[in-house]
Amino acid sequence: MRTKRWSAMVLAVLLGVLAIPTQALAAQWTQENPLIAHALGEVDGKIETNSKEAFIASWENGYRVLEADFVYTSDGALVVRHDFDVDGSYYRLEIEPGSPLVMDSKTFQNEKIIYEQTPMTAADLMYLMTQYTDVYLVTDTKDTEEQTVKKQFTDLKAIANNIGHPEILDRLIPQIYHEEMLVWIQEIYDFPQWIYTLYQQNDVDYAAVADFCAHNGIDVVTVEKERITAEIVDVFRTRGITVYAHTVNRYLQMEELLEMGVSGVYTDRIKPYELDWVGLEPMRQKHTRAVKMGNGLYTIQTIDVMGTEYARLRDVAQMLSENGGFSAKYDPQTKTLALQNSGTFTTLGNELLLTDSDRCITKQADTLLTYNGAEITMEGYTVDGDLFYPLQGILDMTGCVMTESEQGAVISKQAAETAN
Repeated sequence: MRTKRWSAMVLAVLLGVLAIPTQALAAQWTQENPLIAHALGEVDGKIETNSKEAFIASWENGYRVLEADFVYTSDGALVVRHDFDVDGSYYRLEIEPGSPLVMDSKTFQNEKIIYEQTPMTAADLMYLMTQYTDVYLVTDTKDTEEQTVKKQFTDLKAIANNIGHPEILDRLIPQIYHEEMLVWIQEIYDFPQWIYTLYQQNDVDYAAVADFCAHNGIDVVTVEKERITAEIVDVFRTRGITVYAHTVNRYLQMEELLEMGVSGVYTDRIKPYELDWVGLEPMRQKHTRAVKMGNGLYTIQTIDVMGTEYARLRDVAQMLSENGGFSAKYDPQTKTLALQNSGTFTTLGNELLLTDSDRCITKQADTLLTYNGAEITMEGYTVDGDLFYPLQGILDMTGCVMTESEQGAVISKQAAETAN
């Protein structure tokens, strides 16, 4: 079945490419992101929380495009919550609604979601984006009235400026619900990418929507999964517009939508490392780099983290151990990993944490790193339990330099380090 589907998809892509006008190229963020984490994604089995923990868990699981809901508190603070309706998100988030139902900002920030998760204001969420610099955020602001729409995006722009990171705005992807909304938001900030979402419209003229998108630089539309047909998708694809479906949590349903030509889905539960289940490549993958040091040829496992090449520490440690000496000792009480430029490397001491899942679940390491007794400030990550640090940072720390040539990469120790 998968082989037949891929053949059909390849043919559809080729036909689609031939029909795509040059002025309507697909949005760049869609190329490697067939999944969008709905309401910031799932954490601890809970969905639609829009919580800080959900954001971090989604990033760790490999999502790079997250969708968030926005609403105002009673005192006018823009916060990340689906709603304050009596029959809405209160009970789903296991929060007892008070009186009045709409919280003020202080109450909102102190009411834990599911008893333990952290609610976020819009400012909290945008600050997280300064730490996770490869995340795109899709806005679900819901309101369609001009005054509220303008206030929401004026507030988002002000937050980005106030925290000193106006560049975050270029990673926001506003969802518009009707044509006028595009003009209203553009008056505030001309975002580089947009989504036209159709869930608030009943009798949709898909051809008219496609024309509007093509003429206004909107590269993506989202359609409810129940409405999608191959014919509807084709209306958009022939105009160079990418189609996403929402909200999809079943693998079979996603596979069927892909066969119709849909490029991706909003999801609560389908994980980036499970995409091979529907015939796609996982969104995050490890790589290998062959390097030469001394008389040896070594293979170093690497992974890209926010645009930086991170290397598996045990690979580099083994190489250094065989070229002048290197050792590592882990103290579980203090969570300190002590590295030395002498001795023989045998272990990092975290073997019990390793998994064979190869899911590339990436978490910020809480290990304190020292080198020759001095504390080293270098951000590390565990990938499936294995420690990774920036390759260039490790080389700088150990006094090594890597040169690239047509024959490959060569690592050597600098004179100062050799003298030691």
